[in-house]
Amino acid sequence: MAQNGEIKPVKAPSLNLPASSNTCEVSLINTTCDMTLPTISLIGPTIKGHEDLNLPTYAFYVQNKRLNKRVLFDLGTRKDWWNLPPGVVSAILSKGVSGLRIEKDVSDILKEGGVDLNTIDAVVWSHFHWDHIGNIQLFPKSVDIVVGSPFKKSFLPGYPTGKDSPFWEADFEGRNIQEIEFDDSLKIGKFRAHDYFGDGSFYLLDVPGHAPGHISALVRTTPDTFVFLGGDVCHYPGAYRPSEYIPMPETIPTETKLDKRLPMPCPCSLFTACHPDQEHSRTTPFYRVSTDPDSWYTDAVEAQKSVDKLIEFDGDENVFVAIGHDPSLQDVCDFFPKGTLNDWKQKGWKSSTHWGFVNELPIDGKPGRPPLVVGLLKDGKPYSG
Repeated sequence: MAQNGEIKPVKAPSLNLPASSNTCEVSLINTTCDMTLPTISLIGPTIKGHEDLNLPTYAFYVQNKRLNKRVLFDLGTRKDWWNLPPGVVSAILSKGVSGLRIEKDVSDILKEGGVDLNTIDAVVWSHFHWDHIGNIQLFPKSVDIVVGSPFKKSFLPGYPTGKDSPFWEADFEGRNIQEIEFDDSLKIGKFRAHDYFGDGSFYLLDVPGHAPGHISALVRTTPDTFVFLGGDVCHYPGAYRPSEYIPMPETIPTETKLDKRLPMPCPCSLFTACHPDQEHSRTTPFYRVSTDPDSWYTDAVEAQKSVDKLIEFDGDENVFVAIGHDPSLQDVCDFFPKGTLNDWKQKGWKSSTHWGFVNELPIDGKPGRPPLVVGLLKDGKPYSG
């Protein structure tokens, strides 16, 4: 039976966040990469009316102004995606990507926003997938690449010397690659962590399961608040929401940016009706990591453990979770170069984005939002191969 009445939240466990007065400025970049994929390729089980998953794609510009250091976290997809190594293009065509459109490279977005690419110290890749690595060749050789272990063993040398590599050999020519080796000396929440700048302002997190060497990040935005840069720890907020720490309320909060097709006030029962676990529909996520054989996950079991760890961060009032493909961020947040994420708590973005994922959910088996993009587009026209 579905739950009735308001549910008292369980207190989220302590994340043991290290103390520091050092912060970074973090900007959210809309990479202009929009995708539509079969939902089952990323999350499950299948819910009628939600067979397609809409995925905008984000990158992040992180500045440690005290140290005069600047890094990017992820790069979206290169605009000329058809010029990725042949094996990657083949995977895009064969694994059910039904919609793909990219208007700009991140390097262009940065330059348009007044950033000199020569001032960037490093690009952190959350993982090797094509929708996160962009086109590193558009950046100066002085820009390092930061990755999680075992990246080098798995993907070097690049193609064509490495016939199965998802990278071009030229991507790495003359460029320093820093591979992070995590240990148990520092943990934040249940993730192993690495203090990237050594001052408590920016942590890289070991988040296994989705891909070899997958990492997330945690940016300190004030001494007491943080933004969790998820990468692909998961692909849809309904895979970590609701939770026992933030149960779904009987009525969706008014600050949520709901589509016009939905009533106001909006009862949560419209959405919990499709929840696979009716008894716990307001305290457990709608989805889990996909175990489909054709999914984009290397190790679904390990990936689910990482999502379970993420839920604890999402339940902390001082952490704003920004995964790489959350549609609700587009409805609320300021994008580079118009603002940063640093004042997310003051602006109430955690509460106004938290339930935004319901816009994508079906009602009575009828789809929520339409596909973000239809067809694979090359220069705005259908790709013919």
